[in-house]
Amino acid sequence: MNVQNRSAGEKEIYDEIRKAIAERRLLPGTKLTEETLAKLFNLSRARVRKVLLILSKEHMVTLKPNKGAYVWQPTEVEARKILDARRLLELYLVELAATSATTRQLAALRKIVEEEKHALARNDRAAVMRLSGSFHIALAKCGDNYILQDFLQGLILQTYLILATFERRHSTCPQSDHTDILARVAAKDAKGAVEILTRHFNHIEADLDLADHGQPVTDLSEILGR
Repeated sequence: MNVQNRSAGEKEIYDEIRKAIAERRLLPGTKLTEETLAKLFNLSRARVRKVLLILSKEHMVTLKPNKGAYVWQPTEVEARKILDARRLLELYLVELAATSATTRQLAALRKIVEEEKHALARNDRAAVMRLSGSFHIALAKCGDNYILQDFLQGLILQTYLILATFERRHSTCPQSDHTDILARVAAKDAKGAVEILTRHFNHIEADLDLADHGQPVTDLSEILGR
């Protein structure tokens, strides 16, 4: 379902929820109350329901009969399958990127890496998390396969929720990894890019304990800044 065909209000709430997930302001298990969201975004509950349905089809939201909508909380099995899929997909795409990345695409990657460094320096964890995902999405664009790119965007959003559920400690992608991956892609070194990205995924998975830490209690007004 294409959210671009929805009204401006529906797209706003869709984008804000996805951004809040990326920045780890909306955590797994958070209840998304239709009435609260309708007031925050000045929409009818029916229109809010449409957006939640779209997000449920993207596996960002779980709709529970007679209970409402909740931010998706992955199980251990789901987490492993998603991370395996993401690893296979990105290792293929980074090979393509190393052979086909354009000057403009490389410049976009460098800009993201610089923004990550500034966010890290000011200890802006929300921005660091979001920019980390942006780097991987921009890297996928270099592979020039929009079908795989769209698929990867969904996996990256799900990964935010996997990290929020199973991460042993607050951590981010090592800054040097993104810099090193970019250097290999710019040098058209496909083998080197694959090696560093493999190390990158190993680091991410090593930080997971794959144990359920429970459902947080949160306030949507505070999370979404309304």
